[in-house]
Order: sequence, then C-alpha cells, then structure tokens
Amino acid sequence: MLDCIRSTEKAAADIVEHREENTRDLMAILRKRERPLSSIVFVGSGSSSTSAITARSYVEKMSGLRTELIYPNDFIYNTYVYDPDSLYVFISQTGTSMVTSKAMEVIREKGYDVLVISESRETPLSLKAGNVMIMDCGIEEYPMRTVGYSATVMSCMILALQIGRYYSHLSESEYETYIEQMRKIASRQREVVDKTLEWIESSRRKMLRSDLIVFTGADSLYGVSLEGAMKVWETLQTASVGYELEEGMHGPNYGYNSRHCVIVLNNGGRENEKARALAKYMKEVWGNGFLIGADPLDEEDLELKIDDTDTCCIDFASVVQTIAYKTAEFQGRDLYRHHDNSRMESYFKTHS
Repeated sequence: MLDCIRSTEKAAADIVEHREENTRDLMAILRKRERPLSSIVFVGSGSSSTSAITARSYVEKMSGLRTELIYPNDFIYNTYVYDPDSLYVFISQTGTSMVTSKAMEVIREKGYDVLVISESRETPLSLKAGNVMIMDCGIEEYPMRTVGYSATVMSCMILALQIGRYYSHLSESEYETYIEQMRKIASRQREVVDKTLEWIESSRRKMLRSDLIVFTGADSLYGVSLEGAMKVWETLQTASVGYELEEGMHGPNYGYNSRHCVIVLNNGGRENEKARALAKYMKEVWGNGFLIGADPLDEEDLELKIDDTDTCCIDFASVVQTIAYKTAEFQGRDLYRHHDNSRMESYFKTHS
C-alpha cells in the first residue's frame, strides 16, 4: 500500500506528459460537436466520487463550464433532466462498477457525449464506452485504492485544462502556467510522504485511542476529507467521517468529545482562521486534534509547504493515505493478508 502511495510521484509526471495522447478521445468529442459544451457531469462511486468532489471546483474554474457530481443511483433513478449539450464523464478505476456502467447506458441510449476515466482502455467500462481517458496509474495491485484516487483527481484537472484551452477560456500562456503547476506535484510527493511517516510516530496515540476520526477541510480539501475518512475506515477499520469545514461546524461540533480525533486540513486560504480555530478548540478543550497543512498551531501539527492552493489537494491526499496505512500497521492489522471479499459478496456485489 505504501508503494502505491509513493507511486503517485510517477503517475503525476506521466499524467502531465501524456496529456495530449490521453485526451485524444476528449478532443475528438469537442471537435465533432456542432455546439459548445454547456456543462460537465461526473458520475462515480466510492473513490471515484470523492475524486470528482475534490476536482470539481478546479474543473469548473479551468474549463469555464458548470461542473457537478452525481452519484450513479441518483443519476439513474432520481435525475429527470439530461442536458444533451453536457459532457458525461463516468469514472471507474477498474471499469467494473456495475451501477456506474448502468448509469452510462442511460446516456448512451440517448446518444449524448460519453467519456470514461479508467485505468486502461481494456477495462469493461472503457470497452463499452469507446471514448476513454487513461488515468496513467497502471493497474493498482493493492485493494485500498490510493494512487488511483490521486490519479483520477489529476486526470480531471487535465481534462479541464484541455477543454479550457480548446474553448479559449484559458490563453496559451495561462494554460502553460497551470501545466507547470501540475508538473510540480510530482516533485513534492516524496517529501510529503516522508514527513507524514516521521510525524505520525509521535502523533499516533491520539488517533489509535479514539472511537472516531474526523477529517475536515474547505474547498478541494472537502473531497480529500471524504477520501481520508474512507481510507481510514477500510484500512484501520476504525469509524471515520469527512466533513466540509463549515458544515462540520454546524452540528457535529456539539457532539465532539475527547474520544473524537479531529484532523483539520488547512491550505492557508480563505478559511485559514476558521480551520485554526477548530483545531485549537479540539486541542484545548478535548485534547484530541491536529492541524495539517499551513499555519500550524504547535509542534504536534504537521506543517506542509503550500506552493499552490489549486493543486495542493494531491499533497494532502498523500498525507491522509499515509495516515490510513501507518495507523493500520500500528494497530496490528496484517496488510499483507489476501483481501478476500467472498463472504461479503455472497450477500451483495458492487463490482463485476
């Protein structure tokens, strides 16, 4: 699992350098359209949905198109208006998500534009769709997906930059500036993982003695919070939840106690003071909180250098993934044991 987290460095570099090849089908869709796209709709479950939530604001900013995420079941059963001028992007790393495949059939039957983001052109969803954008993370061998999440976020970002340039929402110089920002993601990942491994040695006790681990952050860090909660729950097997920073202070804050470890993700942006205030409250009142990112409160926090608030979500993703891995190892879970889902799948299956 740690090897997969570390491989984000290579995936980030490959996604940027292979962007023209990987978005070949996307550009073909744009060129054949008689009218410009009106919006982008992401559809996916699990880490595919949290990656779209993480990337959504960046995609809208760079593409100039209204962007939303819809969960596959909502897309199939609770959505009644489908815009023929939207680009529908179906995300599944392995391409085996049954409900995502069913959601894609809804749009294919209408004849609207479909694009799949997946790990290869040979996954079942890719073969069914025809139009594919490769995530460039290879086949992720470890079942708790890490590099796949980060690669999906970056793929969504590249998608947005290509669309923004095509529609002249971005000038060529702006496009090159944003591409350079993405190139820098790769150069930061090794240091981020190593700093997290060092930090968690002295911070693990609060997490391991907690009944609940809460991740919270604003903007793209909301998506990272959701993904961190998912990773901790499935890897450490301790209850964990993720909140958008403001929403997490509208109710859950009344229920916090010393058995709840609140981890505040802070990019140092517009919610800097609010993030620091929540972390300070958890530290001073309940003795169980951390701030990760910019403007730490004390030596217990993990400080990250934030070069760019648009792309730093990938750095935070490596942090929360490493936390999930290392706390599970500290707890004694055998991470080398074969991941056998046969008993669960005798009750229900989500992938085929």
